[in-house]
Amino acid sequence: MIEILIKAHSGVRWLVLALILIGIGRAGWGWLNSQNYAKLDRVWGAISSGLMDLQILLGFVIFFLLGWESRPSLLWHLTLMLTAAVSVHLGTIFARRLAEDRRKHYAHLLAYLIGLLLVLLGVYAVRGSLF
Repeated sequence: MIEILIKAHSGVRWLVLALILIGIGRAGWGWLNSQNYAKLDRVWGAISSGLMDLQILLGFVIFFLLGWESRPSLLWHLTLMLTAAVSVHLGTIFARRLAEDRRKHYAHLLAYLIGLLLVLLGVYAVRGSLF
């Protein structure tokens, strides 16, 4: 069972990375071109946050089934991934509360960039490589 969870966790990682990269593109384009912050931007933030939450949930289950004593790098991985999820969530929250569309895109862009950096560091912490 643990192998299935690890495979699912590893597979969802690619979806999270794809959503973050597309989110960076959308937010960056919207910010640079002063575009309207559309409903799709809000939905994209919600989907990205939700999928990261699913990934965190899978990670917690694996973490508690394996125990961090077996691999201390799991604790770093968990910490970095939780921080990445918080970053994406905060970007969505700040974007919703800001009035100007350009600032909304910028808030999302920063949150996605920080989230991407932390996800990559977290993957490196547990795997020793990015792929």
